[in-house]
Amino acid sequence: MNLYRIAADLEDRNRPFVLATIVESSGSTPRSRAKMIIEADGTCHGTIGGGRVESRVIEEARACMASGRPRTLEFDLTGSGPDPDPMICGGRMTVLLEPGDRKPRLLLVGAGHVNLAVARAAAPLGFRIAVVDDRPDLVTAERFPMASELFSGPTLREALGAALPADSALAASVPAEGNSVLIATASHASDEEALRHCIDKPCAYLGMLGSRRKTRVLLSRLAESGVPEEALARVRAPVGLDIGAETPEEIAVSILGEILAERSGRGGGPLAGREGDLVVVRGAGDLATGVILRLVRSGFRVVALESPRPTAIRRTVAFSEAVYDGSAEVEGLRARRAEGLAEVRAALAEGVVPVVVDPEAALVPALRPAVLVDAILAKRNLGTRVGQAPAVIALGPGFEAGRDADAVVETARGHDLGRVILSGSAAPNTGVPGEVGGKSAERVVRAPVAGEVIAVRSIGDPVRAGEPLLLIETPSGRVSVPSPLDGTLRGLIRPGIEAAEGEKIADVDPRGRPEYCRTVSDKARAVAGGVLEALLYLRGRTK
Repeated sequence: MNLYRIAADLEDRNRPFVLATIVESSGSTPRSRAKMIIEADGTCHGTIGGGRVESRVIEEARACMASGRPRTLEFDLTGSGPDPDPMICGGRMTVLLEPGDRKPRLLLVGAGHVNLAVARAAAPLGFRIAVVDDRPDLVTAERFPMASELFSGPTLREALGAALPADSALAASVPAEGNSVLIATASHASDEEALRHCIDKPCAYLGMLGSRRKTRVLLSRLAESGVPEEALARVRAPVGLDIGAETPEEIAVSILGEILAERSGRGGGPLAGREGDLVVVRGAGDLATGVILRLVRSGFRVVALESPRPTAIRRTVAFSEAVYDGSAEVEGLRARRAEGLAEVRAALAEGVVPVVVDPEAALVPALRPAVLVDAILAKRNLGTRVGQAPAVIALGPGFEAGRDADAVVETARGHDLGRVILSGSAAPNTGVPGEVGGKSAERVVRAPVAGEVIAVRSIGDPVRAGEPLLLIETPSGRVSVPSPLDGTLRGLIRPGIEAAEGEKIADVDPRGRPEYCRTVSDKARAVAGGVLEALLYLRGRTK
């Protein structure tokens, strides 16, 4: 008996089987070298010695077929094991179970031009192709030479009955996990008929070609006729991955990509974005940090680009501090300074936000982000332009939606804070700070003279009006800068920075809540919500 010929024949017919081989034996055993083939229905070819060992191998072969993975079985025949009814031949043996190589089945319902393109593209991928149609002139070996099975009949229902039977006959030859069905017939009526036949049959993938409107109509009809919601949820329609496919050949690639993704349990997205789409944010100050937090918590990967000497005031909630300290943490999210692409990728892999000194955004072409967000808040455009990424979003004044960016998010406090602007610009900069705790311009501290900042108090400290907050070192001596009001020191420019005259250097919160110094502001959260809204809108429009 030539077991290899039997195995080859079973593989040609796509019949499930397991090859059992004694790979090791010692002492007295039923056989020391032997193979056997076990089919799904229990039919055996050859023997490894019979008895309880063989019975156990046949039993385990069924589990091996179901999993599709090889396994080894150890048998102790010395009688010394825990088995109350031991085998006492006197030796030991190891049996390797290997499932046969079976091709996944692709059942194409409809023999038109799209399914012909799918069949041509699927053949090199190792699919066992079956074609069903009620038009016998199309279901031919000449038209589908790559197909292993051709089904035709006086009606589509009869042809489908042979290709995808309602009983368990199919399961014996093609398990559910190896069966994919694509419906693309000549009419909506036959598509519906095919879908009704297939929807309760064993298959890992069930797709139907058609528009969104057609899909809604057909699925609604099936729902009204009593088809369970969980069965309808299995249907992939419109079918395929979103690659902009138009020709039959392009549609075939789209559909097969989705089937392969389903078989492997993957999402079908680009490998570069498998942990979430990449967003590059220019700036890492407190407002930009609020945006980064919202995006990361929504499943996006984010890279922040900063200047060599950031001048954030609310430093306890700004990832820009990583430029100086090497790392920073805000509301449980960590950021780390990165030098070059290798360190950027390493940080992203760890779930850390990489902060790169790159004021010119030179790394953007190499990073290839899905979205670019300009959160520098310079009140003017420092080089951001449409086309740098599939979606470009800018914060605040200095940008025009449609010219500088695809969308602009309003940053001025008031009724429109966080609004997404798709045409036009944000409100112009008034130079007047937004109101916090009933205070506006008076809560902001600006440098009375130019010089190096020396800290006297720390962020989070309670302060009283007139008390010194910091000193400014000038050539003629130190100038003390007092608190303008009672409250909490919410922000303070980094000590050692050379501040220009009139530059914002501190911020006092009249509400007197030190805990506010450790969380992003309400304004940052509102703006971040606008960025997320704009991102999702633009991504959907791009698709």
